[in-house]
Amino acid sequence: MRAVLNAIKNVLIIIILIGFVTAGLDYTRMTSGELPIFNINSYDETTNIQTYRGMFYVAERKVKASINEPLVDSSHMKFKILTFDLDVPRKFASEEKFTIETVSISNCQEPSKLYYADLNVKVYLYCLESIDINDGGKTKSFETYLKKNTSIIDDIDTKLDYMGLYRDNTTLMFKEKNDDFTNEGLTMYRCNKENINDVYFAPKDTPFISDFCTYKDDDLKFLFNIEDESEKPQPELDENGQPKEIPKEVFYSDDKYNYVFEYNKSDKVFITVPEVRGQTEKRYTLKEVLNNNLLTIDELEAKGLKFKKENKE
Repeated sequence: MRAVLNAIKNVLIIIILIGFVTAGLDYTRMTSGELPIFNINSYDETTNIQTYRGMFYVAERKVKASINEPLVDSSHMKFKILTFDLDVPRKFASEEKFTIETVSISNCQEPSKLYYADLNVKVYLYCLESIDINDGGKTKSFETYLKKNTSIIDDIDTKLDYMGLYRDNTTLMFKEKNDDFTNEGLTMYRCNKENINDVYFAPKDTPFISDFCTYKDDDLKFLFNIEDESEKPQPELDENGQPKEIPKEVFYSDDKYNYVFEYNKSDKVFITVPEVRGQTEKRYTLKEVLNNNLLTIDELEAKGLKFKKENKE
């Protein structure tokens, strides 16, 4: 019997040693910027938190883009062995040294405004007149960075304190971590509802506003495409067999200009928005867009619409 008890005791000691050794190895891996390996992991799509459960430890990280990404691309690392919380140093994190410069709107009574949108995300500003990125002494608008790569949002995320979920149990809340990261302080909300993964930036200590993380059909000017399905007609011939001038079309006018196509085609020019965020593809005629003020003539020109302007004077 004693031999059996000793055998059981030895097995328990070995299991405990294995548990602590594997926990120590995985903690060392995480502090070196590598994923832990002696565990079973799970992923919460709502919070983007990946959890690793070892024999005697639980570790977490907040995933930026994919559960297969390296640890150095993630944020909010945690490591608890038994009941003890251990720090996971951030020395291996991204080395971006940028800061954020905002201009707040005094006595703000305005709703949130769409600042940027693409097929993957929408970014709103609330009570902020502007938001710029200062990187190495060079200041550019936040929009410039978003157009280049929206991962700048995740880089900002890692520099803010994660405050947990809002009471809707889906929206992630963040506030400024370091006083030297922004000039005025910053609050960020990241939505995680179905078809709504919007991001809201607001002044320091801004509470959750009722229109945050609600569906808004407001991204047309960011997503639209122009489809010209017209064909230039062949000119008619006059009595001498010479080609007549093709009639032009004035498709739009304002106080100063007539906007002219070289031939009649406005009913064959369409403005389309691809299927996105649970909404089907949209398709408008050019005149419908202009007459209903869905887009301005300048926005259409910037997108590539070709026409001539004739001064009314």
